[in-house]
Amino acid sequence: MSHSLEVLIEPLIQHRLKLLYKELARTNSQYYEMFKERERYLHQMRESIPDILYDTLFLYEDTQISMQTILERNIYLQGFKDALYLSDELYKYTL
Repeated sequence: MSHSLEVLIEPLIQHRLKLLYKELARTNSQYYEMFKERERYLHQMRESIPDILYDTLFLYEDTQISMQTILERNIYLQGFKDALYLSDELYKYTL
């Protein structure tokens, strides 16, 4: 995929993933409960750490979010590539 195509498709992927997460939180009670639980733990950590470690926790969270974004993007793109490959393979067998 060319670099310019990646730049164009990136906002579409991010938008689609946000919609999928919202739908998952709305329809999957286990996911929603785990999301809320994670938020409670994060709040507890923020409240209980010394001020000197607050910046470190912020950097940790920022790194985790960045890693998650890279992971989501790559999984989404790989799923799209897999679907195209399967479509191509099925087309070959229908000829």
